[in-house]
Amino acid sequence: MPTQILRTLATILSGRGARTAAGAALVADGLVGIDVPFGRKRTGILGSLVVLAVGLLFVGLGWWWHGQHQPYPAGTSTTATVTRITSSRDSDGRTMYSRVLTFTTPDNRRVEFTEPEQSSKRPALRSTATVSYLPQDPGSARVVPETDWLPYGVIAMGALAAAIGGVIFLVRLVTLVAGIGLLVSAARRT
Repeated sequence: MPTQILRTLATILSGRGARTAAGAALVADGLVGIDVPFGRKRTGILGSLVVLAVGLLFVGLGWWWHGQHQPYPAGTSTTATVTRITSSRDSDGRTMYSRVLTFTTPDNRRVEFTEPEQSSKRPALRSTATVSYLPQDPGSARVVPETDWLPYGVIAMGALAAAIGGVIFLVRLVTLVAGIGLLVSAARRT
């Protein structure tokens, strides 16, 4: 009797209905993901593409930001001095500071510009910074920091998100293909 029950159960589980149900579950899991117990959410193939795209967007944004801190390829680099400090308030009411830097071009023109980035730490007057500018447009000056870790952090976080999105995409693609394969085999089996 137990052997016959096991054979019957094996026939049911390997039959057309079981393949259809398993295939449909795999297709649904592959496309949109299925929530599992204890609140863990799984993303499907579409969600993985969103994670991948956002990750790549952050990689591009970090790369662009890093490029804004590099010397101009055809530019001139010089040392600028902090001659003034501007302050403003952020949305939380904290005081934020920007450096006003001054440098002199080779033709003795004095150029002053305000650094676009702000800090909650007040910079020191008469401190120096390396700047790069285009010779035909000294107003294009930008600060070239000694260390540029923040853009690298954005690139790393974006790359991690893109890698996670890519792996999830591949797993969901395999799940989707397996589900379609089961559905096709169930449809062929009579």
